[in-house]
Amino acid sequence: MIFQSNFLPCFDFMASILEENEIKINISDQYRKQSYRNRAYILGPNTIDALIIPIIKSANNTEIKNIKIEYKEEWQKIHWKKITNSYNKSPYFEYYDYLVKPIFEKKVVYLIDFNFQCLTLCLKMLNINKTICQGEYSYFENYNQFISFNAKNRLENKIFIVPISYNQNFGNNFEENLSILDLIFNKGPESLSILKSSRKINVLN
Repeated sequence: MIFQSNFLPCFDFMASILEENEIKINISDQYRKQSYRNRAYILGPNTIDALIIPIIKSANNTEIKNIKIEYKEEWQKIHWKKITNSYNKSPYFEYYDYLVKPIFEKKVVYLIDFNFQCLTLCLKMLNINKTICQGEYSYFENYNQFISFNAKNRLENKIFIVPISYNQNFGNNFEENLSILDLIFNKGPESLSILKSSRKINVLN
């Protein structure tokens, strides 16, 4: 499968890469607003909160490899504060926060590079050993290989995920398909087994 570049990927994204020998990321993908390319969802004290990376305005149909991050506002500090407020009481926050915080301290120019760092970090925290291959993949040659996830409807499971609930910090109802950080901070070393168990293909087989 060929994936879009995502910021701190959602649960479904991370579950979908488990069967891949290598993770193919399309860098010639056209940037779209209100997508996972520059946003991630976490569970805050009062509601689901969107972490959104501001980008420098560009022409329509600009490829994601050419999208630059905007730093006029201190969004990195805001994002890290939101993450800390949401997860500092989670069972495993202190085991991973020192790994996550540095990505919000460096000013990376291109969104594609920042997302690459985020995905690399998530793989490390989940103890998943896979190669990330960034390339320009033609839609017409590989149209049946492309997979994307709908940030406007995070409950739309493209690869038929079987939701597995786990304890979260806030609320009475389990919130599905948040950023993988939610799973990692709450379940730590159990996160990978939960991802594997969530794939319906494993249930069917």
